[in-house]
Amino acid sequence: MIVKNKNQQQHLVQNEAYLRVGSKHKGEYVAKTAIVYIEACESYSWIYLKEGKRILSCKAIGFYEELFLEDNFCRIHRSYLINQLYVKCYEPRYRLVHLKGEIVLSVSHRKNRLIAHEMSSTKSNTAFPVAV
Repeated sequence: MIVKNKNQQQHLVQNEAYLRVGSKHKGEYVAKTAIVYIEACESYSWIYLKEGKRILSCKAIGFYEELFLEDNFCRIHRSYLINQLYVKCYEPRYRLVHLKGEIVLSVSHRKNRLIAHEMSSTKSNTAFPVAV
């Protein structure tokens, strides 16, 4: 969900459920729950939304990783930060994460071990199932 109405934007400034993307004057507010994943592109980031739209951000992916530390986001690769709400399936053997909307992203070797360990622990409350 992208908010462009100026009256609504004034109410969203202090709301932590929304993220401001863009410049000071032409930025947009995007609901955090509408973000499917974020892809790094050098020192920029592409933000992919559930509507199929993508937005270019001048912030690096590390900025978003720290920003979404308390939310349902997980860094699976040097290039990808995913929203765990959109994960359909995780294949540890092939190191793949399947997201809703037929999106398949690769998981790095190091992150694969962390994610597999996280999912095997009983304390984990990750929402996505492991494919066999």
